[in-house]
Parts: sequence; structure tokens; C-alpha cells
Amino acid sequence: MKLIRLIYLSLIFFTPLGSMETHIVFKVNNQIITNMDLNNEYRYLMALNNELTNIDENTLLKIAKDSIIREKIKKNELLRYYKLGESSKYLESVIKNFYQRLEIEDLNGFKEYLLQYDLEIDTIRDKVEIEVLWNKLITSKYQDQLNIKKKILKDKIEKNSSDKIIKEYELSEIIFQIENINDLNNKVKLIQEKIEQQGFKNTANIFSISESSKFGGNIGWLDEKKLSKEINLAISGLKIGEISKPIKITNGFMILKILDIKQKNIKFDREKLLEEAIIFETNKQYDQFSIIYYNKIKINSIISE
Repeated sequence: MKLIRLIYLSLIFFTPLGSMETHIVFKVNNQIITNMDLNNEYRYLMALNNELTNIDENTLLKIAKDSIIREKIKKNELLRYYKLGESSKYLESVIKNFYQRLEIEDLNGFKEYLLQYDLEIDTIRDKVEIEVLWNKLITSKYQDQLNIKKKILKDKIEKNSSDKIIKEYELSEIIFQIENINDLNNKVKLIQEKIEQQGFKNTANIFSISESSKFGGNIGWLDEKKLSKEINLAISGLKIGEISKPIKITNGFMILKILDIKQKNIKFDREKLLEEAIIFETNKQYDQFSIIYYNKIKINSIISE
């Protein structure tokens, strides 16, 4: 029944009523986007978050359109530096991580899952390759701008050296930006209303500028030692299912939802904890650089309908 509804909605959104002909919907720079491209993007997003069936058609169309615009802008930039379509062990490992996030055990199970949405593994591989190369590009451009304050991280570890049991959170995020600080309250109110109406996952698809938005904002399990002081303060008193107030971050604001909480026994290993903290902070900064660079090239992109 769900698949039938999915196909029905896809046809309504992305093909003229009573017609299955392919037609151009808009262009991103010199790349043509057809109704079938939007159809594929919608089914791809639905495979990652099937709660999207619960939101209205216009919002679904906007989510799919924004998603494919982001991908095409990134692809257009990547073609200046890389050749696409080359396989690698790393790419396959990222794809494995991709379907494990959907709680699918192996590649064959993932292929069967994709068939429910009329998708092929090559479609996913192409999309994952764009993200892998995009991260590679961001690393090459911004690695000299990383600012990892090891002393602060070390001090934080030493401060908590007596802790043997810590909290671990499963989190979902919505990262958003505003043009003017005066717009913050209105933007937060709008996001909160959407969360009440559509749920957190769908609201992440609509508003979040993070890549995690495709998975409904889910960022997995993180222990409190890896989180910043500001984030720990924002979520320390929250219960499972509750949502934080907006948290100021470098490239905007973040809203977090607590999906689950558990206690974690740790063996205090300073070197390992420092290494994990550095990796986490490095990834966080690269995520921020990614948003900055994308916004920069988007300004110079031509989107015509």
C-alpha cells in the first residue's frame, strides 16, 4: 500500500496529469533537471525518511527540488577538480555505513530495500560519490584553516578524569541560518510549529542545511565528553523525546532532539579520548567549512525555471 501511494504521489508531483513524458522543469547552471529527475530525488529522500509521506505535496516538492539543487551545484563544482564515476574501497565503505544507518545489515538487503522505492544501487552510489568527493574537496581547501585547540581538549579530559560512567546521547539535529538576528525568534517559532505539525524528522528535511537532513537529522550516538560546553548545557536537563532551545554555532543555529539516553562505562585512556575528541572537533569544523563553501558557490550559480 505504501509503495502504491509513493508511486501515485510521485506521478502527481513530477509528471503532467495523464502524461508520462519527460520534460524540463528547471536548470542549474548548464545542468538540465527534468520531471523524472525530481521523481527520482523524491523516491531517494523517501527511502531515507519514509515519514515524508505524511507531509503535504507542495512541501515534498520543495524538499526534492532543494535537494537536487544542492547536489547539482556540488557536482558542477566537483567536475572542476575530479573525474566522477570511479569506484574505490573507501566509497564502498561509505555506502556500507549509509545502509547501516538505515539499520540494514548487508548490501543485498539494501538492494532489496531500494526496490521498494524503484531505486537501483547505482543511483545511491552516484549520490554517495558526490558527497565523498565533496568532503575531499573541503578538506583540501580548508585543512590549513583548522583550529584544533588541543590544550583545551586535554584540559577538558583531565577535568573529567575521575568519571567512570558518562551519558551517551542519540541525537537528531536541525541546523539553520538567518539573514538577520532579528529574524531568529520568527524562524524558531516557524520551526517549532512545523515540528508539532510534521514531526522532527520531516522538519529537518524542510529546514536543516546539514547533510544529516536527508536522514531526518539523525546524527547517531555521541557521549557527553565529545560535546561542547554549550551543547551539554542545552541538553543536560532534557529527557528522551524532548527538544533543545536554539544553540548558537559558528555557521548558524542548532536545535537538538534527544532520541535516547544511556549510561556508558569508560576506561580512562587519555590518549584515546584525546584522539576521539580531535576527530570529532575536526569533523565539526569541516562541516562548518562545507556550509560556508557551498553558500559561496551557490551565489554564483544560475538557477532558471
